[in-house]
Amino acid sequence: MTAPSLQGHTLDHPGALWERTEPLARARTLLGRARAGAGGLLVIRGATGSGRTAVLEAVARDAARTGTTVLHARCSDQEADAAFGVVLQMFDTLLHGKSAVPWLTDGAGWDGSLYGAGLPSRLWSALRSHTAQAPVLLAVDDVHLADAPSRRWLAQVARRLDRLPVLLAVTERWQYDLVLPGPAFTDRCGRPAAGQCTLGPLGLAAAAGVVRDVLGKDVPRPLTDECVHASAGNPMLLHALLADLYELATDGPLPLRLPESRDRLHHGSFGAAVTRWLHSAGAETRTAARVLAELQDEEDVLTFLPQVAGSDPSRIDGWIGELTRQGLLRPTPPDGRPAFAHPLLREAVRNTVDRHQRMDVHRRTAELLHSRGDRDDAVVRYLLSVPAVGEPWAVDALLAAAARAVRAGRTGEAIACLRRVLEEPLSVRRRGEALTELGCLEAQDERPCGVRHLAEALRLQRNVAGKVRAAASLGAALVARGEVHTALDVLGDLSDEFTGSTDLAHAVQAATALVASHDGDSWLRVVAELRRIGAQAPERLAPTAQALLTEYGATAGHLSAADVMERARALMTVPLDPLLEPYLLASTATLAQWADELPEADRWVARGLAAHRLPKLHPGRQSLLSVHAESLVMRGRYRALLADTSLWGTRTGWQAGTLSDNAHLNAQALVALTETGRLTEAARLADAVTARGTNGSWEWSEFLYARGMLRLASGDPGSALADFLECGSRQSARQVVSPVVTPWRSAAADCYLALGSPEHAVPLATEERRLARIWATPRTVGRALRALAASLGGRHGLELAQQAVTVLRNTAEPLPELIPALLSLGTAFHRCGQRLQAREVLREAAQRAERTEAVRLRLAAQEALRGCGARPRRTRHTGSVALTPSERRVALLVVAGHSNSEIAALLHVAVRTVETHLTHGYRKLGIRGRADLAAALKASP
Repeated sequence: MTAPSLQGHTLDHPGALWERTEPLARARTLLGRARAGAGGLLVIRGATGSGRTAVLEAVARDAARTGTTVLHARCSDQEADAAFGVVLQMFDTLLHGKSAVPWLTDGAGWDGSLYGAGLPSRLWSALRSHTAQAPVLLAVDDVHLADAPSRRWLAQVARRLDRLPVLLAVTERWQYDLVLPGPAFTDRCGRPAAGQCTLGPLGLAAAAGVVRDVLGKDVPRPLTDECVHASAGNPMLLHALLADLYELATDGPLPLRLPESRDRLHHGSFGAAVTRWLHSAGAETRTAARVLAELQDEEDVLTFLPQVAGSDPSRIDGWIGELTRQGLLRPTPPDGRPAFAHPLLREAVRNTVDRHQRMDVHRRTAELLHSRGDRDDAVVRYLLSVPAVGEPWAVDALLAAAARAVRAGRTGEAIACLRRVLEEPLSVRRRGEALTELGCLEAQDERPCGVRHLAEALRLQRNVAGKVRAAASLGAALVARGEVHTALDVLGDLSDEFTGSTDLAHAVQAATALVASHDGDSWLRVVAELRRIGAQAPERLAPTAQALLTEYGATAGHLSAADVMERARALMTVPLDPLLEPYLLASTATLAQWADELPEADRWVARGLAAHRLPKLHPGRQSLLSVHAESLVMRGRYRALLADTSLWGTRTGWQAGTLSDNAHLNAQALVALTETGRLTEAARLADAVTARGTNGSWEWSEFLYARGMLRLASGDPGSALADFLECGSRQSARQVVSPVVTPWRSAAADCYLALGSPEHAVPLATEERRLARIWATPRTVGRALRALAASLGGRHGLELAQQAVTVLRNTAEPLPELIPALLSLGTAFHRCGQRLQAREVLREAAQRAERTEAVRLRLAAQEALRGCGARPRRTRHTGSVALTPSERRVALLVVAGHSNSEIAALLHVAVRTVETHLTHGYRKLGIRGRADLAAALKASP
């Protein structure tokens, strides 16, 4: 099957040349006049591809049929320098055919320059001589490309045609371009053309008719419509597109829709036609069309277009209007900016640009965006695809966009910006900083090149502070890969460099201790060394080291919470080098969190994260994020944890499938999912973390504890017990015995009870109570008392459960541990036959669980209530979602600062009604008054 051809149409079949009947009718009239002896001029104008040539050929065929001599010439820009080339091409028939005129060529060759000044008159005489035999049609295609002498001769002929049987028919490209056009042919003639006509694009019906003529009557309507839009009714583009589709149909059925990429069109005719269309428009217009294809998605593309393309701004609007009239462009709502009529057309224009031209457009666009003050990410969108610019503004834009992407959690985007900025000329300091940030992101994204970039950053750093940060980040990246000893070697080498600087040595000392905490044996060796230094030369022990030793004493069961907080507050009064402050804030925040001084821990975390721009893998930053996450869990704010973008980015790791390298953060997410009853998601997260392999880090012990809680909640106490006992074994190996970190003993005791082995539960719960009394916070003591009460049972168990509830109630803010203590107390009352007290306590447990959205505990409380014979109450929604529209309006007005009387006046209700709405709102939000209203509305989902 061959490609279709729409050539060969004649005046006998005017419908074949769709919507071209007017120029054909005028041509027929002028031919009749020429045969009668009165010549004329026919000028066929139109844009590139509008079908001028096809109309002229149809006129020539019709003239030949009636006995008219046809002298035809086709102009081209390649022959524009050949003098009289077009005229000699046209007279070729007379000179070499049966009607040759010998005297025309006597003594001369075919080079027009040999004819001298007498050639125009000889040609005119030859023309007049031949008209005595038959009428003549002079058909000149693309007269605007003719050489200058030929144009002058044709203009002279046009002025003398009145009494000759000659019709001069020319085609001329005519449209609004970005450069001023030369004089029109009629202007050169000095006379109007009776047969002047302009060809426009085909209408929808005509273009659809062409599609059906070529592809068949059964072509799908969507394909027809898209063919019309992609070609804009331009006959040349439409014919080329149909030729491609016709070839495509030889391999199978026609597609239902037009492909958006020209690469899927086998033949390639459409792309070639677009190239011809651009070439005919001239260099300046061609450049503008290509720039528009690149930038049409920009809101203010019309502002950029003349600057990037180097065009005359005063002609841009007219040019856009002309292309829109032709259907090649369309206004895009809502702002009406111009865009190509179809993606295939735009892509075909873009494919006429080579890689270097496209990069040049992007570079100039980026520079313009920067110079006018656009956002860095808009500038970088174009910088990413170009080579080094070599200007400071490009470096600043790339680094700023990378920082913005990091804050938004768009890791891939940040990595792309940082990789690109390394192509720019950078100072050693800035290159080292960029490599450090890039290596951190790549390591967190589990890309092998992350460690290599961090190692390169460490080698490049000349600034000692930067060297410490790079080394700490490299150490953390190596730890994430399980190479703790390699990380310690890196920090050990660095420590040897800073023996003469106390602050730097202390910073390396702190980083070494945090890295060593990921390996039990290494951690104990570091602690032993720090204790030895403290005993022999206390002045060599940094405040950060003192804080780490305080952490060790707390977890080893040597210190109480009060002792720890006294030391932590004293350490925070010591002036510190900025390199040391993040480490100290991380340690003291951890100690404050363990001691249940959560507001103080929050302040220290916020100070550490805000005051220092730390690399993402900086051990101090990781510790601060861990404290923040666990503080939310300790408050029972599970949903807030899962939605916290400072921890997870725009989407949480457990949702996006890209887990944090911080196993402690994953453990907190696991606890939150378990407590909110999302056990399936929790199991999926647990499996994903396990697939990453085990390690000896303290974080892994936290994860084992969290996974044990999930398994216990899922009804698998055997597997949960295994996790808790392994957690305990690992903690004991690290000399961590206090329940302040992972209360694995009480959790294991619950598992033994579920398995029917209280004799194994009691020793564990008893030991936890002993250690909890050393630490002496309501949380740890109340939790241990609850576990021991459940293990012992009976009257003594009831007394211990009452003590646990009393201890846990005696806190500044409600603790989540109070809910399981109430459950244990209610169960103990029930077992002792005190059903009324049991129901009262269990109802309180259910209400508290509902208020904090602890779904697991609420279900447990409801089950226990049913066991007591209580009729379960209908679940009462709490939180901001439970507010009625009226209650919400009142609450928002209170937050805005209005008094009750002002709200009543605004809503046209009584003050008593406002008070009632507020009372109901306080109960649903679980707060006491209007001072807590703003925070409650913000915290509630």
